[in-house]
Amino acid sequence: MLGAIIGVAALLRFAMAPNLALESRDDSLLFQLWGYSVVEHGVTNVYTTEVGHPWFRKVPLPNYLPPYLYVVGAIEKFRRVVDPSGNVGTPTASFMLKSIPILFELGTILFLAHIIRRRGGDRLALFGALAYAFHPALTFITAGWGQVDAVYTFGLVMCLWLLDRGRYVSAAAVTAATFLVKMQTMLLVPLLIYELVRTKRVRTMLAAVGAALGTAAVLVAPFLFAGKGLEVLKVITNVAGSFPHPSANAHNVWWLFSGGHWQLRFDTEHVLGLPMYAIGATLYIAAIGFALWFRHRVRTADGLWLTAAFLALAFFMLPTEMHERYLFSFFALLLPACAMLRSARWLYVAMVVTFTWNIFVAFLVISHDAGFTKYEDYYGHFWGGSLVVAILNVLLFIGTVVWYARMARRKRTL
Repeated sequence: MLGAIIGVAALLRFAMAPNLALESRDDSLLFQLWGYSVVEHGVTNVYTTEVGHPWFRKVPLPNYLPPYLYVVGAIEKFRRVVDPSGNVGTPTASFMLKSIPILFELGTILFLAHIIRRRGGDRLALFGALAYAFHPALTFITAGWGQVDAVYTFGLVMCLWLLDRGRYVSAAAVTAATFLVKMQTMLLVPLLIYELVRTKRVRTMLAAVGAALGTAAVLVAPFLFAGKGLEVLKVITNVAGSFPHPSANAHNVWWLFSGGHWQLRFDTEHVLGLPMYAIGATLYIAAIGFALWFRHRVRTADGLWLTAAFLALAFFMLPTEMHERYLFSFFALLLPACAMLRSARWLYVAMVVTFTWNIFVAFLVISHDAGFTKYEDYYGHFWGGSLVVAILNVLLFIGTVVWYARMARRKRTL
């Protein structure tokens, strides 16, 4: 039965992959152009050299770290063999580009089914696989939009699986590799550090740090050997402030202060006498503290997965500048806890509904050719409904905090 679920999920995703109508007008094409730049200029030059494609001008330089650039460069080389015309923005190019995150998403389904089977049996494993395989928003983001969130989500699941087995050094190496694919991986770093410190074994801590640094060094080695390590570091340090708005389409607490569109206000504006970005950072730091307190109180396997899921939810809900997709990993991190906890299942379902709304409405607005000035003429009633969705998300987050606090006081999840 699991094989059938994986097979149908794969057919659905690969059927969607070449459909250009399901893509954002910028993102998938931008990835292809970065691949073009890697092939034409060399991977170590992509952060400082204009893309230079004859059809496109002023293409943004890459803001992804080297591992994904290696991938898009390899795909571009292979695409030129399959399609010697050299065209970008074709169904063939989109299919090839999306195949990587699709494969990782299918791997995540299998991985989660394995984890849940060991915790709750075959029946719950099948339900978990179904719940993830046919999550409408996740499927669309990976196979339609063409984003790579599925890749780093697989890495997060693997990291937690390793932590649950006490394999701290391997978990640190996986976290470093995953961070270099997608920097949202930083949401898991506080939990990894906590678990390492809790071992009270200095040798293990040093080995984990060495494994993380060694993994990172290997993955950026071409840049280090070319004397361009600082360019990689700049990509990391330039992330904060790259979208200086309360919310970059995430229906979170800051969407309530956005004015109904992500470009209308800036997160340097003051609320209660403080800039929004400072309030968001303070709330997020407090949420990290709360999550680690919960983990300190609840030392079970459920507690590990629940802590990670809360960190993912807080990362989406509290800081400014969050994109609509940044809740992606939350579902994979919560799902193993759903095997044993009914409340976790209700939270999963509720967030599927609100996240699906968030993704599809944001995609429509981002992709509409009419642009910023006309979006209300087409999507005003949907976009207005997003205020309700943002309020629901805030209420769900508050309810989750209350639920976690109760479990922490009992020192157990059941």
